[in-house]
Order: sequence, then structure tokens, then C-alpha cells
Amino acid sequence: MYENDFQQRAIDLAKECIGKVSPRPAVGAVVVLNNKIIGEGKTNISPGSHAEIEAIKNSKGDLNGATLYCTLEPHNFYSKDIPCTEQIIKAGISVVSCPTIDLNPKVNGQGFNDLKKAGIKILENWEDSKIKQCDELYEAYNFKILNNRPLISVKLAMTLDGKIATKTNESKWITNEESRNRVHEIRGYSDAIITGINSVIHDNPKLNSRINKSYIGNPKYRVILDNHGKLDENYEIYSNQDIGKVIWFTMDNIKRKNLPNHITQIKCTENIKINDVIKELNKLDCNSILVESGGTLMGSFFDQRKVDKVYAFIAPTIFGGKDSPTSVEGNGIIKIKDRINLNISSIENINEDILIIGRTK
Repeated sequence: MYENDFQQRAIDLAKECIGKVSPRPAVGAVVVLNNKIIGEGKTNISPGSHAEIEAIKNSKGDLNGATLYCTLEPHNFYSKDIPCTEQIIKAGISVVSCPTIDLNPKVNGQGFNDLKKAGIKILENWEDSKIKQCDELYEAYNFKILNNRPLISVKLAMTLDGKIATKTNESKWITNEESRNRVHEIRGYSDAIITGINSVIHDNPKLNSRINKSYIGNPKYRVILDNHGKLDENYEIYSNQDIGKVIWFTMDNIKRKNLPNHITQIKCTENIKINDVIKELNKLDCNSILVESGGTLMGSFFDQRKVDKVYAFIAPTIFGGKDSPTSVEGNGIIKIKDRINLNISSIENINEDILIIGRTK
């Protein structure tokens, strides 16, 4: 194997735990000796071990002279774990290859400094494509450190004229299967997915991440905004307890006995407010939130300037019709100067569909 393979393996391990371990960052680590991987690890849910410690524990034999490849700077402070830096030094590892500084104020370069002081060589120059993947891994983690709230993304799936359904609310399927598979990947990066009760009523979605049609444990929370308590056993999110936890926001007067164990009801004294939902998910240690909803709720997020990132899937088809629902409704803007612009990070062709990804300015 080659260095690029070791880097990619560490990234792939990190991807296996993203969306499951927040507020911890998802980290992957491999220990390499004589050009062979002898140990692997990934971040565990707290209070389990960090990736670097897992990789060291899982390694066999003497680690003197080994290289540790990891996706994020090893932490150097005492928490529920002994610092990873101490374990790396103690193991006899001589090189740490890692491209990403941990922006946690307790770390922020000090992990690398401690390793250098111990005589360990730090290699930060990874291939550009690998650095881009690491940047994506820690986009939400870094955002929360800098902004003290989760990164909020929205997923739009629409026709070329911006419609999300026909005038009779027929919506399956606008985009192709490859695009829908990509949506599952995006869900897998999210700690929580938010939707409104109308989307549940119309589509009866599972709202989880499924790779090859198999549930992979992401996201941690599926969030339903339901003022009037319409969610019941007729919907899979309610009746199926094996596909993830549900946070059910309702008004205070909604009382429901014998809720399934996977559903937690949060009562709001008035109509559900987006800011209150975000605050609750922040308390639950979410780093990233994905909104998948109809145009009304989506419009509310845009109206309140609560959108940080957009995934827009556009199918090469047109529905037309003034009564066909659009992807973003709400109040909208009055003056063009108030429009929400995006910094586009990528435009992809997915078997004739187009995926545009961008951050709001």
C-alpha cells in the first residue's frame, strides 16, 4: 500500500462514525509499520476511546518507529480520556501524519506542539483530494466552535422550474435514483434531520441514512415539527422503533399517552419557533442539522436567515402550474438587494440531474 491509501483509509474510518459521535469530531486513525496497516481505530461515542487510542490498542507488536495517520490533530488535554498525545508518545510512534488542526481552543495546534517536543515528526501535507474530504468531515464541527450553534443545511430536490410536486402533490420521484442515493450520503453527515408534519403526511418518510437500502445508524435524531400533534401510528417514523430516535415538537396542549420509547416529545408554549428548535438540538450536542421539508417550512428557515449551506438537486424536467408547490415559499424578499446569495463550492452532474452545493453569504 502507499501513503495515499493510508490517508484514505483513515478518512473512510472517520466517515463511518460521523453523524453518530457528536459533539466529538469523527476521527479515523491507522497505525502503519513496514508499509502495512497494523492497527485501526475510529471515534467512539463518549465516554469511549478516541480514534488514535483505539488504533494503538488494536495494533499488535512493538510500535517503535511506526507512523500514525489520523484525520484530526490528536487532543492533548485530560477529559474522560488520557490525552491522545500521551498515548502516542508512550507507544513509541515516531511519525504522525495529519492535515487538520483541531480548532477546539483546548487544542488548536498544541497537540502537534506536544508531539514535536517529544521528538515525533509531524507530516501535514496530504493530497488535495484528501484534504478536501477532511475539510468536509470537520465543516460542522468547526462551524459550531466558531458560532456556538449547529451548522444548518437544507436539501432541495426540484424540477428545473423549482417545483417539488405537481399541483395534485404528486412528488415521487423528481430526481433520479443516483441523486437519491447521494441524499443518503448527505444525511449520513448529519446529526439531526428536521421536517414538518405535512411532509410526513404526504410522503411517510423514514428520514434516515440508508446505504444499499440498509440503515447505518445516522442521524442521531429525526425531528418532526407538528404544532397540532398529527403524528400517530399510521406513519413509519412513529411505528418503526428500529430506525432511529425521534424528537417530536408540538404545542403544549398536545398530550399523548404511551409514546413509543424512541420518541421524545418537546412541548412548546406557543407555536413552534425555529430558534427554539435549534436551541434544543444544540443542547443535544448536535453539530450539524439537515432540513428536508416542504416549501413552507423551508421558506421559514430562509426568511429567518437560518440557512448556512444548500444542497440543491435539480432534475432536467418542468412541471409548470402556478398551484404546483415550490421548493422555497414563506414570505420571501421584497427587494432584490435582500436576496440570499450563495458561494458555490461545487456543481455536479448526476446522471443528467444537477447538484449545486453552496454556502450562504
